[in-house]
Amino acid sequence: MKKLYVGCAISGLPQAEKDKFLGMIASLKDKLRGHFEVLDFLTATNTQGTPTEIYIRDIAECVEHADYMLAICDYPSTGLGYEMATAIEKRGIPVLAMAHRSSNVSKLIIGITAKNFHFVQYDSIDEVPQKTFEILFTNSRGN
Repeated sequence: MKKLYVGCAISGLPQAEKDKFLGMIASLKDKLRGHFEVLDFLTATNTQGTPTEIYIRDIAECVEHADYMLAICDYPSTGLGYEMATAIEKRGIPVLAMAHRSSNVSKLIIGITAKNFHFVQYDSIDEVPQKTFEILFTNSRGN
């Protein structure tokens, strides 16, 4: 089974929305587990971790070993941007960035022209698993 790393904002999340948003991400990952081996970032394992431990887990253990990356760009995140750049520029793996249609996403992200990068807006989080499967798995079977 191909490995999928799902990244999103964490430290920059508004406190009032943090639990709901991370719960949504956990539910999304569960739905994707039928098609992919989902790699979890350190915070998802309920461990706080030091900055170095988070870097090692998220970059060296997840992004460096993933076959694909799904970036949920609903909230701004320097860490997510770094993970995406590593996946796109260094690893060359397919990356799908998705954001709710009402989210304010950086023009730099929307403007990425790498052939292994796709940006898609969604209206409902329920659209994300199918789009992920269609764009990352189906379109890259030849890789």
